[in-house]
Amino acid sequence: MASNDATTVANRSAMTPERLVVIFTIFLAIVLVLFLKHVLAPVWVAVGLPDRPLIEGAEEWTYSSLVAIAITAGVIGGAWASPRIRQLGFETASELMRVTWPSWEETKVSTIAVVVASVVAGLILFGIDTLSYKVMVEWLPALWGKL
Repeated sequence: MASNDATTVANRSAMTPERLVVIFTIFLAIVLVLFLKHVLAPVWVAVGLPDRPLIEGAEEWTYSSLVAIAITAGVIGGAWASPRIRQLGFETASELMRVTWPSWEETKVSTIAVVVASVVAGLILFGIDTLSYKVMVEWLPALWGKL
């Protein structure tokens, strides 16, 4: 498949690699803001700074959340300004557009196979563990006592 084939396939589904990168970037920014907000709030209070609400009645919008938004904007803006990182994002999105995802039937069959294999492996390990316990705790000491 040529490099433009991914874009052609994406255009048929109204999803381009650029759009995918932007969606992922927005999602990443939201997650990073939420993470930093929860990390910075205790640090902010531990340092002794008042973490008061910015707007009366909006308890979630505090000074630490404003700092979290600013840090996120700086990180995302810095990453977007870097041509290498932006190009990597576009290449990754193009590769994701080329992936053939399994159908629902294939997913169900694979899931059932994994569950069955896990149960069989669990039963085998249970048998080995039980036998080992019997040998080491009951049979060998009883045999050793008879010698």
